[in-house]
Amino acid sequence: MIRTIVLSSLLLLGCSYVQTTWLGAIAVLGVVPDLALVALIWISYKNGLVEGPVTGFLSGFAEDFLSAAPLGFNAFVKTFVATCAGFLHGVFFIDRIILPFALGAVGTIAKALAAGILSFIFAGKVQGYNLLDRVFWIEAAYNGVAAPIVFLILSPLKRVLMTERGRE
Repeated sequence: MIRTIVLSSLLLLGCSYVQTTWLGAIAVLGVVPDLALVALIWISYKNGLVEGPVTGFLSGFAEDFLSAAPLGFNAFVKTFVATCAGFLHGVFFIDRIILPFALGAVGTIAKALAAGILSFIFAGKVQGYNLLDRVFWIEAAYNGVAAPIVFLILSPLKRVLMTERGRE
């Protein structure tokens, strides 16, 4: 379990690096797909309610240190999204396109909901998403489109990114 969490956290940090450095070339209105979020959804969906949220917290906390976000913001958001995805562990059969698209898009909505909770609690200090803004919906669609591709890329890594319990 510890190996899975460490490797998954490192993978998510790598995804964060890729999305902030290389994916600017495919930005639409300044929006790039959130690869780390999509990969976290896959990890949480496959492993359940232990490894996913712990991985989300650790990678989010590391991301907080590397970004301008308030300390704990990304940790909370990623833990929230990972917990939501972990609740779906074993509930659905994951096909190749429809469910990954839905998980990517709904995961973005969960991310916005978590950011909104923090924005409400820390009014004026943390900025949430505007759910009526087209930029938010572009990100949700972008993450939905990226999810089947990311899920396909991560599938061969099941041996190192999933615990024995998750593979059952």
